Amino acid sequence: MAAPVIPSLVLAPQRISRRRFWRRFGRLEHERLEFKRSPVALQESVVAMSMNAGGVILVGVSDDRTVTGSPLDQAALDRIAFVAHETGVALDVRALEVAGTPVVMIRVPRVRDRVVTTSDGRILRRLGSANQPLRGDAVSRFVLARCGPAPASY
Repeated sequence: MAAPVIPSLVLAPQRISRRRFWRRFGRLEHERLEFKRSPVALQESVVAMSMNAGGVILVGVSDDRTVTGSPLDQAALDRIAFVAHETGVALDVRALEVAGTPVVMIRVPRVRDRVVTTSDGRILRRLGSANQPLRGDAVSRFVLARCGPAPASY
C-alpha cells in the first residue's frame, strides 16, 4: 500500500488587495483555474486538473466572481487532506487574505506517471471551465497517449 499523501500547507495568510488578486488569477475560470465557494466538492476538480496541466482552485470565490471567503480552518484542512489521500495527488495549500477576506488557494500539480480517478473510478479532464468525464474509446485513447502502446507479447 502506498504512503498517504499529505498536502503541503502554508497557514500564515498572504495578504493581497482585491485588485492584485484579480490581476494575478483573472476573473474567468479555465482549464487551470477553478472557483469554489467552499471546500466541499473538490475531488472532481483535483482529478480533472491533475490529468491536464495542473492548476489552481480558489476556495472562497463564487462562480459570479464574488470573494465570499473561506477560512483555512480544521474542517477545510480535513476535507483537503481527504481529497489528497483519495486521489493520491500532492496538493499545495496556502492561506490568502484578499482585502481582509480569507481565501484558500490549492495548487494542483500535473500528474504524468499514473491515471488519477475519483473515488468512484471516473477519469475526468478539464475542458474550459468544466470537468468532463472520459467515456468509451476516449478512455483508451487517453491512456495510450499517456503511457504509449503496450509491449508486444511473444
